[in-house]
Amino acid sequence: MKRGVLSIGLLLLLAAVLTPGSALEALFGRAPGSLTSGPAIFKILLGLHAVLLVLWSLRRPVLLAQAEERQAMPWLPLGILTVLALVLRLIHLNTCLWMDEIFAVMDNISPPLNVILTSFASQNQHMLFSVMARVCVVVFGLNEWAVRLPAVFFGVASLWALFLLGRRVTGDREALLATALLTVSYHHIWFSQNARGYSGLLFFTLAGTWLWLEAERRGSLRLWLFYSICGALGLWTHLTMAFVLASHGIISLIQLMVRRGWRQVGWWIPFASMFLAGTLALQLHALALPEFLRTGLGEVSLPSEWTDPLWVVREAVRSLKLGFSSVAVLVVGGLVMALGWFDIHRRNAAAAWAFVLPGVISGGLMLAMGHNLWPRFFFFCMGFALLIAMHGALRSVELLRLPSKVGLGLAGLIVLASALTVPRVYRYPKQDFTGARDYVEQFHQPVAAVGLAANAYTWYAPQWQRPLTDQAFLDLYKTKPTEWLVYTLPVHLKAWDPQTWQIVNQDYQVVREFPGTLGDGTVYVCRRGARP
Repeated sequence: MKRGVLSIGLLLLLAAVLTPGSALEALFGRAPGSLTSGPAIFKILLGLHAVLLVLWSLRRPVLLAQAEERQAMPWLPLGILTVLALVLRLIHLNTCLWMDEIFAVMDNISPPLNVILTSFASQNQHMLFSVMARVCVVVFGLNEWAVRLPAVFFGVASLWALFLLGRRVTGDREALLATALLTVSYHHIWFSQNARGYSGLLFFTLAGTWLWLEAERRGSLRLWLFYSICGALGLWTHLTMAFVLASHGIISLIQLMVRRGWRQVGWWIPFASMFLAGTLALQLHALALPEFLRTGLGEVSLPSEWTDPLWVVREAVRSLKLGFSSVAVLVVGGLVMALGWFDIHRRNAAAAWAFVLPGVISGGLMLAMGHNLWPRFFFFCMGFALLIAMHGALRSVELLRLPSKVGLGLAGLIVLASALTVPRVYRYPKQDFTGARDYVEQFHQPVAAVGLAANAYTWYAPQWQRPLTDQAFLDLYKTKPTEWLVYTLPVHLKAWDPQTWQIVNQDYQVVREFPGTLGDGTVYVCRRGARP
């Protein structure tokens, strides 16, 4: 085994030293010099990982691992939940794509793999997802359900990751109940049918946190290696994974200082594992890294409702549709969550902080940078929230000294209440661009799509007028104004195209609205003058 690892390490080291950068560009079908410093970064990291493999093969055994505890898996209930989750996430999978999905398909999924692996022009690139979606497109053709299949896969897989994490922190019963709740969660189904990397990020967040807790407990080098791979793949899916790894590093460092753990053998292994996750992720991104630093990192968010933290709260409450009792429900829910978190903290402080720190760091950084605060940026914390909520609900019953059956009944009611929201996922597409298109085209008159709708109809109605900027629409309006106009996401239109928004409100009247399940994602069809 060691000889094999040594041989692979030496071969990779030779490849890193002898392979010219132009050969890498040729391998990926790119013009000489087009990837700038990408090949050099790739070779340096390849050399680093080759040296690490050589050192690994020459290492002396480090006896850290504790005896592995074998626990029986509840295969039957997990299997039933898996099948149910798959069915719920395949229903209406072929509905109209929404804005972000369209951008992803056009920019990151339609190109061939060699372009996907070497491009990172915007933060909309979720590279591992793009690679998997591209494979699905090659096999099944370019259609809505094919590009969403990787999201379905990660959505279903996240159930197992949640169960393993929940079992580690709160036990089998609560882990199964939280998994059942995730199975019938409106938001989880929505994101599992979203051609983006968010369900993958959720999976790697849960799996990575479980591996971190298990590796800390057992001291297993194999688990630490799996943790590194999981962290790297999570970063390759979405860079938000960095907040999860940073949280683990902060907690491990505090534990080391409090316990004076530097006196123990192998105290450095958790930090080396996190470092390896970072370097592996850089290796995966290396060829596209210069483009990301040049363009993707410099994206800006104009001041709007989306940069207001209160908007995130309002949107989250709106999506729950709690009705007149919303305040009472939110207060009780907050108390249950607080009880759940503090009790988890009493049992396992590291797990408790790992559940909240990633979201706090992520939200704080985006707020400081003035970045758009969309609820989907916090979806990766959903599994943590469900575990805390379920534990809080059952713990509250215990504190009231009620029979355990009452706790199970309460948990069942929570799962049932969530299941009753599932039909809303299928009521509308995420954004109904095709419905608006079919309605307008029956009048056989000129149509213009403005704002983000102009980009959407590049995909769904390329024959329409599609002015992509404020000035382009003004030029069209002055020379040949169209009878019909379509727009969506008015918050974005107000912020980015204010003159277009002004003309829309002055000269056009909304005659038809096509709602979607995306918050504020209604597609508006307007006509000049009076209602037809």
